[in-house]
Amino acid sequence: MLTDELIKKSAATIETFSRGLSYYRNHYVKDFTANQNTFSALVYGSDIYNVRITLNENADHISAYHCDCPASHKYIGACKHVVAVLKRIQECNLDKQPPVKKQEPSNLLFHFFQSIRQSPQNEKVAHLIPTLNIRRYYKKIAADLEFTIGSERQYVIRNMKNFLSSAYLKEDIKFGAKFTLHSVMPNFDPISAQLYNLLITAYEDEQSLSPYTISDSKVAVNKSFLLTPTSLQKFFAIMENTPFDLSFDGYLYPQTSILNDRPNLKIKLENNAYGKAVLSLGKTSILPLDHHYRYLWVNDTLYHVDKEFSTYIKPLLLAFEQSPGITLPIHTEDLPRFFSNVMPELEKIASLDVSNTIMKKYDILPLNAAIYLDQDKNSLYADLKFKYGDIEINPFLNKEIVNHTGDKILIRDQQEEDKIHALFAKYAFTPQKNHYIQSDEMQIYDFLNDGIRELTNCAEIYYSDTMKANPIKRIENLSTGIRVSDDNVLEMSFEADDLNLPDIFSMLRSYRLKKRYHRLKNGTFINLDNDELENLADLAEHLNLKAPKNSNTIKLSLAKALYLDNLSRDIEGLKLSRNQAFNQLISDITEPAKLDIAIPPSLNGILRDYQKVGFKWLKTLAHYKLGGILADDMGLGKTLQVITFILSEKSKSPLPSIVIAPTSLIYNWQEEIERFAPELTSLVITGSRAERLELLKQSNNYDIIITTYNILKRDITDYENRHFHYCFLDEAQHIKNPNTQNAKSVKHLQTDGYFALTGTPIENTLTELWSIFDFIMPDYLLSHSAFKKKFEIPIVKKQDPLVMRDLNRYITPFILRRIKSKVLTELPPKIESKLINTMTDKQAKIYQSYFIQAQKEFQTELAKNGFEQSRIKVLSILTRLRQICCHPSLFLEDYHGSSGKLELMLEMLIDAMKGNHRVLIFSQFTSMLAILQNELKNRSISYYYLDGSTPALDRVQMANSFNSGNQPVFLISLKSGGTGLNLIGADMVIHYDPWWNPSVEEQATDRAYRLGQDNTVQVFKLITKNTIEEKIFNLQQKKKSLIDSIIQPGENFLSKLNEKELRELFNLT
Repeated sequence: MLTDELIKKSAATIETFSRGLSYYRNHYVKDFTANQNTFSALVYGSDIYNVRITLNENADHISAYHCDCPASHKYIGACKHVVAVLKRIQECNLDKQPPVKKQEPSNLLFHFFQSIRQSPQNEKVAHLIPTLNIRRYYKKIAADLEFTIGSERQYVIRNMKNFLSSAYLKEDIKFGAKFTLHSVMPNFDPISAQLYNLLITAYEDEQSLSPYTISDSKVAVNKSFLLTPTSLQKFFAIMENTPFDLSFDGYLYPQTSILNDRPNLKIKLENNAYGKAVLSLGKTSILPLDHHYRYLWVNDTLYHVDKEFSTYIKPLLLAFEQSPGITLPIHTEDLPRFFSNVMPELEKIASLDVSNTIMKKYDILPLNAAIYLDQDKNSLYADLKFKYGDIEINPFLNKEIVNHTGDKILIRDQQEEDKIHALFAKYAFTPQKNHYIQSDEMQIYDFLNDGIRELTNCAEIYYSDTMKANPIKRIENLSTGIRVSDDNVLEMSFEADDLNLPDIFSMLRSYRLKKRYHRLKNGTFINLDNDELENLADLAEHLNLKAPKNSNTIKLSLAKALYLDNLSRDIEGLKLSRNQAFNQLISDITEPAKLDIAIPPSLNGILRDYQKVGFKWLKTLAHYKLGGILADDMGLGKTLQVITFILSEKSKSPLPSIVIAPTSLIYNWQEEIERFAPELTSLVITGSRAERLELLKQSNNYDIIITTYNILKRDITDYENRHFHYCFLDEAQHIKNPNTQNAKSVKHLQTDGYFALTGTPIENTLTELWSIFDFIMPDYLLSHSAFKKKFEIPIVKKQDPLVMRDLNRYITPFILRRIKSKVLTELPPKIESKLINTMTDKQAKIYQSYFIQAQKEFQTELAKNGFEQSRIKVLSILTRLRQICCHPSLFLEDYHGSSGKLELMLEMLIDAMKGNHRVLIFSQFTSMLAILQNELKNRSISYYYLDGSTPALDRVQMANSFNSGNQPVFLISLKSGGTGLNLIGADMVIHYDPWWNPSVEEQATDRAYRLGQDNTVQVFKLITKNTIEEKIFNLQQKKKSLIDSIIQPGENFLSKLNEKELRELFNLT
């Protein structure tokens, strides 16, 4: 049986036994369990601790014990938690052991918050009242705190060590019948809580330094808490606005307050009884209480001083501290240095009284500094003169602080002199002989711009004859003018005060280099911090302006007028004066609808309003000798607008205009001319070489000659020496590649004006747009390499919106683009549908087999040649997959079976015939069209067929016949018949297989959905489910408008797919 004697002997100390007994009686032992002779429990102290004890079989001897409290391993013997559990075991009747229960980890959480709830409710606020004791030990201090604690009455804390130990262990501390401190959650007033935290934190820090040994506290001695300099500062910070008792060397100063102010400090400099100069504080007693000298005990008052005061008082008090007496001797030879260097600083914190006996030997006069500036082409010079009354000193020749003036000694203001020298050092001046010199241009500018302003606060500045009074010039009057001259040339002028044009451009060049100044040839600096200058620099950079050599104006192409007008309106704050001719030019081109231009009477009633606007736009550009791109939507009558323009210009020149068109469209042009303007004569130049030469000789007898791109590039030597009235390129995308003979040959033609017609100025890259502009207005969009660097690379690679916007400023005035939905509101609806078909079982097996092979080919190709070099091979792989989707026989010669897509299309076609619909069927594969021909023949459905081999004249005749109601079906090769045909006789369009470029499909659809169409047009795109077609279609929708912000272009879809997207097509992501 456990006895008290056995438990007491097991305890580490009597105090441990006593505390363990207290824990037991206060019911801090929880979750007590027994399993034979082994006992477990939770004991609540500063934390919750696990205790495990094993007794021998007779339960009268302790075999082993363990506690996880921090103190258990410090003791030789049981800790108080083990003692408390031993008492709980003693209480138990071992013959009736409590039931064994599993100790859940969550019980720790439950018991902690239960102990909080069991804390006394509505406990009165406790107060911790400090007394600060300060004692001096030979110019050093020691400080400690004593406390009383209580709520209704105060109790002296007599044993600080026990108080802190109990508080650290979260034990209740009883002070009297009416007050017990509950250390788990003590209820203090705000100041007391901070003081309590100061004590506990210091004690915890001390204990943490010796976690494995019993540590005697060095901060708690008897009833005192010893203060380190840091903890003393923390105490002052807590008590900043709260009075407290202070005992200084045993004398009590009750309710002392900390004064946030500077003490009134008086310092005397006088001769002592031995005639020696000494510094004294008079009756002022100053004792610093911290290392930073922020808290000072001055004449029985506690001050908290500012940082400047503490900075200057510290060396003074340290000097007095090392002095053998109560004064600080100043040797006679040091007095000038004291007056010059020390006294001005001390006067910042104290009043300084110098005795007359000392002052009569010295002259202390104010410094009047003068600085003389001079410059030559490369350097700036500064001469310094320091004046004290009538005395003038050159600091480079006389560096002595002491200067004798008769029977007195002159005290120079070393502080102010050093300040002036420091300013010159700041701007990297070099002392040389008897002046400062600076030869670095940037440093000179910084000094003249900023340094002089600083120097004027401490010196007079004088300038030599070679320097102006204001050595830095600021541009006050900056203006830009633009005018159209009488000979239709654009002239720009710039004015900036009295600067000439080369100086202005040199200044702009400095600005673009991000310099803060520009230096003229005469040495004058110009400050470039000017918003108007920024605007002008932006304008010059955008226009790539260069200063003319022998002119005060800059001449520009008239084509730049609209760009300049748009740019000037976008540059906020730019002031640009315009003459009347310039404003008229801008108005004419941007608002052609308002112009009073006569329309040829024979066409006035035929042209729609938007076509009249297009005609006036062409007339305006031609008037100003500018070119343009008519980029109207397919079917809006671009051809008719051009015919109207040529008819209106017929009387102005005997020369013919020339139209270059694809082979498929040349007779369409001739037919349209004969239909709308029979008074115009036209000549189609085609045939053999001899026939073409003979026709060309007759060209001057006609108003319009029409030829093809292929013929022109073969016969260009016959054309380049002839002069034509105007030149029009139809389907101008044929010159999109500037390196082809198509593009090079048309640029050899000599005409009065150049125009292009195309619904897609951009299909693949911005280079295509540049190539067309290089035809209509050479050099307007720079050279090709410059265009790529300035526009194409930033837009395509970096998606730079500012560059995109700038390109738009250039091209927008010269591209007229209207779409059907905006101008042809009377057009019937166009209903577009995507129809999904499945493959036949046999077709699906072939597709899946080849798809696996295609994956391997793709990976091998990519690994071997890399992404960029593999595009052609990838296109070939994808084409095979798409052919299988259309019909496997396109790819496999021995295939005998059907196609899911073909079966769907034939069903649609039979239904269309029953509904009297007339159908256009487009496919990119002529071999697929051949299969369709056989299917139509087998079903006795008549049709027309057109591909690249169809002669141009036959194309026109078939189109006219189809529109007249002959044949219900038209089979058309997408690339050959997708442009230039008018097939408004159809009301249904089927795209059998999707093309890479959605805009090509749209152009093909526009063969039927165009001006003159009276019926709703249904457009069907056939897509094979779960194949490459479906993936491509979905990606197309995401990437459809790559460069739409330029001019609603088409897009070479495959060329814009990145490696990740191509991998997705092959399921390799």
